[in-house]
Amino acid sequence: MSYFVVNKQHDYDCGCLYNGEYREGRLSVCGDGENSACFISRLYDSRTENTEWGRFLVDAGDNVGAGLQISFYTSESPEIVYHDKNILIQDLISDKKITVDEKKEAFEPLFQKRFVGFKDILLYGIRGRYLFYLLELYQQENENTCGDMCIFFPKTSWLQYLPAVYRQDPKEADFSERFLGVFQSFFEDRQREIQNSAELLHPVSCGRNMLEELGKWHDISGIYLWPDGKLNELIRRAPYLRAKHGTVGGMKEYLTLYTGTVPEIREDENDMNQVTIAVPERYLTDIGEYRLLLRVITQMLPAGMEVQVIPQTQPGKTVKKVSIGVNSFIGDSESGALDRTFAPGIVLGDDREAKE
Repeated sequence: MSYFVVNKQHDYDCGCLYNGEYREGRLSVCGDGENSACFISRLYDSRTENTEWGRFLVDAGDNVGAGLQISFYTSESPEIVYHDKNILIQDLISDKKITVDEKKEAFEPLFQKRFVGFKDILLYGIRGRYLFYLLELYQQENENTCGDMCIFFPKTSWLQYLPAVYRQDPKEADFSERFLGVFQSFFEDRQREIQNSAELLHPVSCGRNMLEELGKWHDISGIYLWPDGKLNELIRRAPYLRAKHGTVGGMKEYLTLYTGTVPEIREDENDMNQVTIAVPERYLTDIGEYRLLLRVITQMLPAGMEVQVIPQTQPGKTVKKVSIGVNSFIGDSESGALDRTFAPGIVLGDDREAKE
């Protein structure tokens, strides 16, 4: 079974979206006084005449009800007559100068079925080589959004596995096919999950819950400190970072992931248990951010080592005294920079909590 999926901005750009916005993987109604959004998908080509389409899935809320309406249109030709001229259906879909109502009127001869409030739709009786759909999303008291969408084709039926007697009467065969379709859909979903189970363990494709579980496998503490995008990369590189644990190279890679900037690390020649790390200033102007950074640093710091964190600035730039909390401040230009790439260090009072 083949499928088409809508799960990124490009898929919406290929269709036409009115009064809606696609952001962070969800489609929602724009907040400009409109109470509904309309999305017309691009034209899908099954490459087979008289294709019977199988199933449509959309990620929507459990209580979406009438807030979600989906209409399906099919055709055996990629063209349609519009204003007494033959025009490509895809061109008509993409033309934003034409209103939704005008498009609905033009597409009326191709209309097949409309479904209200359904997230999992069996497309029985919807035939045609080409298919597109019109999704209408209405504002509700609770937030009403929808995410990924998928169309499966061609239709497959478990009825073929039953004795021929179940297919002799068209009406009874239709009922049996629809009845079996409920269990068939459940079985196919589980089958796809099993076939794609490896993706659940891949840091790039798995969800936050699985990322946190994988972090435990790698003995990574403080996972809550990492946002999703950075956590994906951390888990992916965890085996290599574990091999570099406690080294300057490992510390640099670790902090580069967290801060987005390569830190500067200098060991104290007079005290082998003292290390100084320079990071972007934004992590040192707020005591909360600073303490989170310290917790991240201690995850790669060798046992018994003490760390001093200082702001990383451009050569020759002087950092003024900036308060970041009780008993914590950035010193003035005379507090002892290591060299011209290091600004004066942070002087901390009794801040045991930050080092825990």
